[in-house]
Amino acid sequence: MPKKETALQESSQTQPLTGEDIDFVSKLTEEAGHLALSMRDRLEISEKTSPEDQVTSADLAISRLFKERLQSRFRDDAVISEEDLDHALNHERKRIWLIDPIDGTQNYIMDHDDYCIMVGLLIDLEPSFGWVLAPQSGRLYYGGKGFGVKRRQTDCHPHAMQGKAGALPLGETLLEEPPPLPLNSSARVVMGTRDRRSNPWVKDLEKVDLVKTGSIGLKVALILEGEADVFAHLSGKLKTWDTAGPAALALGAGLDVGGLELDSLDFPLPETKQECTVIMGRKGALAWCRKHLQGPQSND
Repeated sequence: MPKKETALQESSQTQPLTGEDIDFVSKLTEEAGHLALSMRDRLEISEKTSPEDQVTSADLAISRLFKERLQSRFRDDAVISEEDLDHALNHERKRIWLIDPIDGTQNYIMDHDDYCIMVGLLIDLEPSFGWVLAPQSGRLYYGGKGFGVKRRQTDCHPHAMQGKAGALPLGETLLEEPPPLPLNSSARVVMGTRDRRSNPWVKDLEKVDLVKTGSIGLKVALILEGEADVFAHLSGKLKTWDTAGPAALALGAGLDVGGLELDSLDFPLPETKQECTVIMGRKGALAWCRKHLQGPQSND
């Protein structure tokens, strides 16, 4: 919407994104989705730090695609991918792109739906704009503060959703801001598998209905679609490329973004690990989590 794009452009003293920039990155993200799908049956897989921490030839190819195209268009910006050998370069830049080529690599390897491609732009270390693409369904979410969030049904995987509930026609929709979360209500809480294991007490809480899905981007998408209320990560140790894109989307949709400790999400660059808890959810989610999710948290 033109008025929202104008608001986005006025939201920071650092040069913002134009409508053409947003369209460029949206199309680039769709191209990355096509690449992920086309490489699925001819993957080369290697270990990074452990047998559970794997990287595929598709992760690396998508990383190269984003690095080359974004750096070519935005020459003064830093562009950092999870798959970079060195993450400490150019963090002094005012605008920093953070790329997670495939969030949920294990699901991608197993050809499950729960993986996505995530792009986030930090302006002055604050989440400004984000893109989350689920290649298996073809759904692209993009947006940021002053712009809102749009869902575009792409043709990344045109046959994946045929005959399935939730299939959408090609096109674009401006998503509505979810309603506030009452402090004393029950909530559908999305948590990752490792975080649930580290905090087993959460499943026994009266006000919590746990919802399971894969990538952080898909967790936030569930909230945007009205299928969940809160994403909570209590154990710390997320990486900046895990949260930059989803946080920008959440802020664009008017959601709460912060943690049990803070009312905003810190990006402590040049460090890439976020030691804090991370919460994104309907307005009121921070207060709700501080009341209902304080507990014997693990130090793992």
